[in-house]
Order: sequence, then C-alpha cells, then structure tokens
Amino acid sequence: MYLMHRISHENNASVKLLKEENLLPIGWSMLKGEKAERVLRNAKEMEQHEFRDDFVELGNEINNDWLTARRSNYLYRFLKLDKGDRVLIPKSGELDLCEVTGSPYAYDNPEDIDIGFVVPVRMISTGISRHRYVPADLASKLKYRGTNLYLNDRDIDTIEKMIIKHGNKVPVYDFTPTRDSIVKKIHDYLTQLNDQHFEELIKAYMVSIGADVTVIPPKNSNSQKNSSIADVDVKAAFTTLDIVIYVQAKRHTGKSDDTGIRQLLAYKYEEDDRFEHLEPFKWFITTGEFDKNTADIPQDEQGERIRVIQDTEFASMLVDSGFVFKDDIFNKG
Repeated sequence: MYLMHRISHENNASVKLLKEENLLPIGWSMLKGEKAERVLRNAKEMEQHEFRDDFVELGNEINNDWLTARRSNYLYRFLKLDKGDRVLIPKSGELDLCEVTGSPYAYDNPEDIDIGFVVPVRMISTGISRHRYVPADLASKLKYRGTNLYLNDRDIDTIEKMIIKHGNKVPVYDFTPTRDSIVKKIHDYLTQLNDQHFEELIKAYMVSIGADVTVIPPKNSNSQKNSSIADVDVKAAFTTLDIVIYVQAKRHTGKSDDTGIRQLLAYKYEEDDRFEHLEPFKWFITTGEFDKNTADIPQDEQGERIRVIQDTEFASMLVDSGFVFKDDIFNKG
C-alpha cells in the first residue's frame, strides 16, 4: 500500500519525531488507553465502513464532536499501515518518501501536543524538490488537502520513476529523453526518403543555417578536371564566410563503406565559378554507421579533414538547428 500523509499538524513536534526518532505521527491524542486500543483493534479487524460507524459511536460516548465519519477515514488509513507499506510525505516545497517498518501504536506524549498515534518508518528518499522532480499528474494529486489519501497504481508508478530521477538528479523538465525520441523518429524518417529527397533535404538544411547559394549537381555529368569517381551531391556556399561545403550523401541502413569518402577525396577541382574562389570543406553524411574510426579518415590535398556525420547525427543536427520540415522542400517547379 502507498499512502500520501501530511504531517503539518503539530508541525514542529511532528517533524522532530520523524527526523530524530523515525516515527510518522498523526493526531487524536484524546484517544488514550482503552479508547486508543479500541481504534487500533478496530482498524485491524473491521472494514472501513464498520470502523467509521464505531468511530462516530465512540465520539458520542466521549462527547467529542471531532470524531466524525469523514475524519474517521484519515485515522483508519493511518492505522491500516503495515510493515513494507510506503508513505509519501508532502512538505513545503518538497517531498519525503518512507517505508513502514512496524505497526502503528498509541503514542505517550505530553498533554499539550496533539499526537495520538505513530508508526515506525525508515526514510527512502528525502528533500525531493516539488519544482524539479514532481510531474504534473502527481502534482495534481498533491493538491488534495486532507490528512492522507490512498495512492493508486498509476501514482505508485509515477513515484517510483520520480525517485529514480531524483537519485540521478534528472529534473522532470529535462528535455533529453524527449529530444532523443524526436531524433530517433527523424532518423527513421530520413531512412525512408529516396536519394533525391534526401539530397533536397540536405540542401534545405544548408539554406536554413545560412547558405546563400546551394546546388545539387546533375548526376553522371562529365568533369573536365576531376576523375570519374569524383562526386558531390550537394554544394552549399556561405559567401560571407568565404567557404563552400561539399556534401556526399548516403541514405544507408546498417553499415556504410568508404565509397562516399573516396568520392569526396577525388573531387579536387571546382569547375563552377560561383564556388571556385571559396575555401572548401567536405562532409560525408550517412544515415548508416561508418565502418572506420573518423580519426583515420585521410585528409584531402587541401589539408581539410572530411567531416563524417553518421547514424543519427544528421537527425540531431536538424533538431538542434530548429529546422522546419515542409513538403515544399520536395516540390519541383
């Protein structure tokens, strides 16, 4: 059983009991001796509605109008706690979670402190920031202002995940898991494009990050200067930076070989006067996994190392740049 239980009643004494003696308290100090044993016994033996009826009857016997049917529910839940049950304790700005280690019993306390019953506990997690670690569904449940409340399976699942995140110092608003999921979905999307669409998307990405001239060269065009293996799928000029990025794109699943690298290495001479005066950089973008360690990739003749962007890296770049996916990227004419 999981119970949410507040200890704001007799706050200073309650907090001290919990912190120093590992005792979780509740009020009802007017129930002493035989009366305390009566409600303890009833909580073990009776259903909630039976306990409620006897609780109201007890209130009539001692002429105390605080012993109402509604309030009986709070005491019943508390006295039903047993070894192994867990209790979530809302506090100002934070939460504690403890595990019950024994049975509730009547507490012998000074007359001016309204603590009638306690249950021994051990702390599991303390000082859980409600701002940093409590998700929306549990935050809504914490708005309940009664003394205590049973928690359901969904609440329990949320609490257990919250405890893990608190231990790992991962706040509820951490975007990393969502970002990873988005990157994976975009990567899956990229692998479903045909080669032409993949190149058009790369071209659109280059425009989105500031390229002012972009070209997808014709396929199988004969070069007067470069060898037959030389090939570039996308050219993107950033003229204010005096650079041009040559991209060889491979829409692969699984492993990618070094064909794209060799095609870029063979592209030594620029024949388009829009790019020939710009400093060249070469990117190999593949949705597959490149076999070789990128540190072993040979440099081209100008000395620039080819940048390898593999697996989910390009999808990650699209996400981080704020790239907007639009169908007109692929529309011709």
